[in-house]
Amino acid sequence: MEYVDKTYYDETYEGESLTNEGFTKFNKRSQDIIDSLTSYQIPQIGFDNLKTNVQQLIKKAICAQIEYFKVEGIETNINGVSSSSQSVSISGFSYSSSQPSSSKQTNRVSSATLMYLEGTGLLVKKEVKISVI
Repeated sequence: MEYVDKTYYDETYEGESLTNEGFTKFNKRSQDIIDSLTSYQIPQIGFDNLKTNVQQLIKKAICAQIEYFKVEGIETNINGVSSSSQSVSISGFSYSSSQPSSSKQTNRVSSATLMYLEGTGLLVKKEVKISVI
């Protein structure tokens, strides 16, 4: 089941313009990310069984991720490096992002996506605990 359709993305969310093919591709990948971040609770519970406000936040999270892929490029999902965090050289001028390589994985998900998901109560935050034995 798709949580968001193109009409919602275009008319309600008012996201960046996409072709039908582009929307379909980005939507599938975005929904996979949202399901992963929520530990697949949405399909287990059933999208239609969630409260209306939670459904709306999930839709906005997916739309934010779709728009992120549109703006930053789908490559961010593959290698965790957004197009805005790479280097550019033209003639004698060069520019490179100062972003450390350890944060590459954080580039895979839009901060707006995480913001919307936090409001759902479904976002699973993984913590690492270190203890001395």
